[in-house]
Amino acid sequence: MTRKWMRLLIASLAVILLAGCSTLEEQTSDGLENAKVAFQEDAEKPNEKVNDINIFLPSGFSIEEESNETNILLSKGNDSYILFINPNELQSSQLYYNLMTSDSNLKVIKEKTFEQNGRFGFAAIIENSEEKYELITSIGGIKLTTLSEQQDIANNLKKMMLIVRSIATN
Repeated sequence: MTRKWMRLLIASLAVILLAGCSTLEEQTSDGLENAKVAFQEDAEKPNEKVNDINIFLPSGFSIEEESNETNILLSKGNDSYILFINPNELQSSQLYYNLMTSDSNLKVIKEKTFEQNGRFGFAAIIENSEEKYELITSIGGIKLTTLSEQQDIANNLKKMMLIVRSIATN
């Protein structure tokens, strides 16, 4: 009888461990697909303004007071987001992507590039610690980053690309 329980316990632990391993893969795959869809769809109508920049912020997001035209600090609950805007870069620019891929110190878990109508964009998940992942979404000279817990990766990447996509630049 104890062997039967022991086998059941080991099988249960194996299922739990395998489910935990697939969760990161599912979150990254879903997140990159969400970012792709947000990149390809029409931009959301801006609902906020920072100086001369019109921006769409999903529900719960707010702009921090320290923000300016090139660095906009966003928050949602306890999470912080940094939006970089380089007005000298076109929407076709690959500057931020090239900087990321040339940094050998970054542990990129998964990344995906997108191109449409002269726009270049990408989304990436980078290992930051055992419990947090750095997320990046970018189109041309606009880049949004945050630290995310594993279970929030897919949802965060979607919202982040919606924000980046909403900003009209040269």
